[in-house]
Amino acid sequence: MFYFIIFTLLINTLAIITLTLDQQYQESNAFFKLTQSQYQVIQSIRNATFFFQPTQIDQDKYISVELIFGYPQDGNVNVEFSITKNKDDNTSSLNNVFYDMNGKYLQKAYQMILINPYTFSKNDQFYIDVNIRDTNFTDYQYLIKITRTQNKICPNFCGNQQSGSCNTKIGICACSSEFADLDCSKQAKSLLLQQPLKNLTIHKQEYFYFERDQSISNITLSLDLMNPLQKNSDTQVFIMYENFEIGLPNENFFDYSISLFNSTSQSQEIDLNTLIYDLNIERFQRLLITVKTKSSDLIQLSINISNVDDNFSIDSSLLIVYVLVSIAIILILAWIIIIIIRYKRSSRIHQISNSILNPQNDNNRSNYFTKNKKLFDEYMPKLLYLQILEIPQFLESEVQETCSVCLLEYQKDAICRFTPCNHIFHSDCLEQWIMKNENCPLCRCALDLKTLLELKSQNANIDNNSQQQKKKQKKYVVIQSQLFSNAQTELRMIAPNSMVNQ
Repeated sequence: MFYFIIFTLLINTLAIITLTLDQQYQESNAFFKLTQSQYQVIQSIRNATFFFQPTQIDQDKYISVELIFGYPQDGNVNVEFSITKNKDDNTSSLNNVFYDMNGKYLQKAYQMILINPYTFSKNDQFYIDVNIRDTNFTDYQYLIKITRTQNKICPNFCGNQQSGSCNTKIGICACSSEFADLDCSKQAKSLLLQQPLKNLTIHKQEYFYFERDQSISNITLSLDLMNPLQKNSDTQVFIMYENFEIGLPNENFFDYSISLFNSTSQSQEIDLNTLIYDLNIERFQRLLITVKTKSSDLIQLSINISNVDDNFSIDSSLLIVYVLVSIAIILILAWIIIIIIRYKRSSRIHQISNSILNPQNDNNRSNYFTKNKKLFDEYMPKLLYLQILEIPQFLESEVQETCSVCLLEYQKDAICRFTPCNHIFHSDCLEQWIMKNENCPLCRCALDLKTLLELKSQNANIDNNSQQQKKKQKKYVVIQSQLFSNAQTELRMIAPNSMVNQ
């Protein structure tokens, strides 16, 4: 009805030329040349052909050819609308034939074909074919309109910009909510996730759409018959990804389909990864849905996250739980290991302390150490750890930082001993060790009484030899001094005589 009103207003207001294509026109075998931009056409024959020829100044322009039907109404226009470049010569090819497939499939009252600039010359001719395929053929009335523009025009100006906005760079309509199709002329209901539309009464056909959320990659579309006693339902659902070439899905063009024939419930799993974010329309592309029936059916339409996404979300949740539990177990094990190590160290120190505080254990070795403590103090002196580090032999070598008996690090004010083999130990640790062993805890060098006595004897011999050498050196110095003194005396005695003789 909307297109019929526009059609009538244009004809009455602009006084457009009327073309009557009847049997007489058909018998003439002539093609009518279109020289004006608009014509009113009354077509009472099946096939009609017109042609127009662009001018030189049209080469850099978009040429759009629109058909606006006044009769029949939208949804009942069963025609095939096409344009062929240079139809009657040998230069024409399949690439030179243009169709409005959307208008053909949806039987729209508005149809348009766009010809791009620089694809033609002034000598080219474009032939417009309007072939009526309606079996209940009656006179078709439509307005044919040819427009030349610098920018692309959108189909039907996107519902006169009331139901969508036009991107003139690409000639695509960004339809508003509750509207669909290439020209945003069809009302469509929005389907929301997990919010079924119940008790839908479908008369002939209805349109729906689902806007994708980026976090969802798979959904399941379900169709249920609300009257389960009804048999042989003829309801069909056609599903299509929005592509801006075919406006809405139909029985000739779709990506998925569902039928309730001999069934009260059907579902279809749909992959949404094909629907990308379109910068031109500033939103995700939609999933378009057409529900068609020959008789009135009461149905329910719903969209839910598919099992693929459910499994993925479950697996992701379980994976997170597994990771967290694993980290907790690792931390607990590490804490237990640290406690065990500390317990063993403290037990060893406690054991050593108990051994020292309880001399009844291993009395023989304890008495051995007590009797020879002076010897041990001499050859394994007791000093602060900081003082030991200042001894020359330790300045030149890599010093131990940990006692090899208790495995604890040295503190600067710790009381330690160092062995003849130049190894450092806590004083208490080394004393407890010597009570049970006769060698160095680190290098196993002998530290028994015999070895220490031999070391003492060697040092004593070294000291005696050193003292004897000092005595000999001192005696030699005394003898030299006496000889020197005698020589001076003799010189003094000789000197006077020499002077007398002179």
